[in-house]
Amino acid sequence: MTATAVEGASLTGRARRMAVGLAAMTTAGTLLQVAVTAFLGHLGGDALYLRSVYVPFGFVSMAVGEGIAIATQVSASALRRQGDTARIGGVLVLMTVLGVGGFAGLALVVLAGSGPLEAFLAVPAERRDDVRVFLVAVLAANGLTMPPVLAGAALRGTGRATAAAHLAVAATVMTLGAVLATHRLWGLGAMSVPVGLAAGSVPLAVLGGVVLRRGGVVFRWPADPGPALRLLRQVALPVAGSFLVLSGASLGYLWLIRDAGVAGVTGFGLGQTVQLFLIVPAIAIGSAVAITVTLHGGAARANAFRMVLRLALPTYAGIAGAVYLCREPLVDLLTADAAVREVAVDYLGFVGPSLWALGVTLALLTYLEQAGRAVAALVLNVTFFAAVLAVGAALPDPLPAHSLVVLLALANVVGCGCVLLSTRALLRGPEVVAA
Repeated sequence: MTATAVEGASLTGRARRMAVGLAAMTTAGTLLQVAVTAFLGHLGGDALYLRSVYVPFGFVSMAVGEGIAIATQVSASALRRQGDTARIGGVLVLMTVLGVGGFAGLALVVLAGSGPLEAFLAVPAERRDDVRVFLVAVLAANGLTMPPVLAGAALRGTGRATAAAHLAVAATVMTLGAVLATHRLWGLGAMSVPVGLAAGSVPLAVLGGVVLRRGGVVFRWPADPGPALRLLRQVALPVAGSFLVLSGASLGYLWLIRDAGVAGVTGFGLGQTVQLFLIVPAIAIGSAVAITVTLHGGAARANAFRMVLRLALPTYAGIAGAVYLCREPLVDLLTADAAVREVAVDYLGFVGPSLWALGVTLALLTYLEQAGRAVAALVLNVTFFAAVLAVGAALPDPLPAHSLVVLLALANVVGCGCVLLSTRALLRGPEVVAA
């Protein structure tokens, strides 16, 4: 084995360990989302339909929440290296205000535009009030979750990964407990989710604040918010951009199958929800390779494309196989409705095997976003989803959920080939330094 090959394998190993760590950070939150989906799926009535309609707005929530959290973590890490941990509190105060304000703004926008939105998605008239209240309430509750989320990001940035993990586990247990307790005590059904999110976030925010204060963090408005705001532009916007594209695509998918009936929309939405949980490793792999390149420079940059493939291909081959083989018990865990179950199993039966392609695609796009090629990644993302939506819109109406599922499975494979060729060409071009 040549020295170059040995170095490449070593760098891949470092990126692998980092990717595992990044994915592990989100495990608790992912488990919470799975548990909440299962809770709604077994409530009966329109609960899971509401969750399915929320999927596009879930991507918007991730754009706001993940973008601000990553910027907070990077800022905390930089201040720690400078030996100035006291200023982390100022960053947290600023980011919390922006996060809470951002979600409040989203909730108001959805409330103001609920009429056209419900018409666009062909929401049945008898369900429109429930959809409007649920969407606005969940978005507002997401704003209240920002303080503990950002506290965890700051802890990770200051090297206190164990404390951050403990806070994440506490968040999962307390929030799920609050959701279940709210439903048991007041019988609020689907509305137990936003109420439980809000109720569980208050003690978590206090807990996170106490842990940070003990570490020397002082909470006050930053004297110079400029560096933190620049990080939002440099770090958060590329991440948010991808999630916003996913949100637009998801909204477009719901529009395409607007006449597929409640069971069709709900089952498709459930499949999309499962897929959302499964893209976390791809984002972690792309981010880990980008960080490795930043830390190690030339040799790592030359091996970046191969590193992504070495990590993403085996990971998503395993995920694709597991999803296909376990699709029926997995869906049984998430819903008790037979009609919804049939559509969701069909989704995972076709899209599941193509997850190997989707995982590679997202890992490469994530790397491009964080390696100075964010505009190129955004163009590839938009082109892919626009093509899928255009083909779907050209198919005869009414479009059944099954037809869209087959289209997505084929598109994942074709899109992967296009992204592989495009990424290879981009990385052979002149080096671009990330902002």
